[in-house]
Amino acid sequence: MDEKLTFDEKFSALNSYFKINSYSEVYDFIKNNESIFFLIDEIKPFLEKYFSNCEYCLDIIHDPEIMDFNYLELMINVSRERFYNGVQEDIEIIRSQIRPFRRKFNIFLEFAISYGVKYV
Repeated sequence: MDEKLTFDEKFSALNSYFKINSYSEVYDFIKNNESIFFLIDEIKPFLEKYFSNCEYCLDIIHDPEIMDFNYLELMINVSRERFYNGVQEDIEIIRSQIRPFRRKFNIFLEFAISYGVKYV
């Protein structure tokens, strides 16, 4: 992502690629963890390679067991057929490929990738 862009411009670009649930919460969370922009940029090519016809959503997840612990979740919604045929393996490939970037940008507990069935 172009580092010359303002935060709002970067966030707006996310909004054109991802469905953003809890818009203000996601905005505030990323504002406090701006390095997530770099991680998301690294993930996009993998999403296009492994999940090109899917819906991508960003949302804040509140851990019910740990007070004040939240994280950003990238939810990849796939077809029912895809759900039962290799989705977990492809998610694991993405997770392993982005691990060096998570270390580089120090993003560990703040970000997770999940998957679900896209209902149309």
